[in-house]
Amino acid sequence: MRHRGYLSARERAARSQLVNLLRQRPLLRAGLVTMARRCGKQGCKCTRGEKHVSLYLSVRLRGKRKMVYVPQQLEEQVRAWVKTYREVEGHIDVVSEACMERLLKKKDELSRQKKGKRGKE
Repeated sequence: MRHRGYLSARERAARSQLVNLLRQRPLLRAGLVTMARRCGKQGCKCTRGEKHVSLYLSVRLRGKRKMVYVPQQLEEQVRAWVKTYREVEGHIDVVSEACMERLLKKKDELSRQKKGKRGKE
């Protein structure tokens, strides 16, 4: 493996943050959805228009989208886990952009080398 010195400071920082986040914090690859529903019980506040508001995770499990209810006691923890995933995703974007820039640079170099060889023939 090559030394990290060939990486930009921005990419090195993003990679370090990724490692730290993955090592130190749990994450959930999911979205948070607030839903308001009626329970249907007679005399409940929702029959008067005040719906029950609850939090759900929108997540893919085995290739299918699922809505998973989040109990109120776990909301803060689940929000933190989803936030960690968003942070990880941002750092992955930085690393991916840097890799794409290197790929395009190498591709351009190869193209110039081929053009140079054709001109000498």
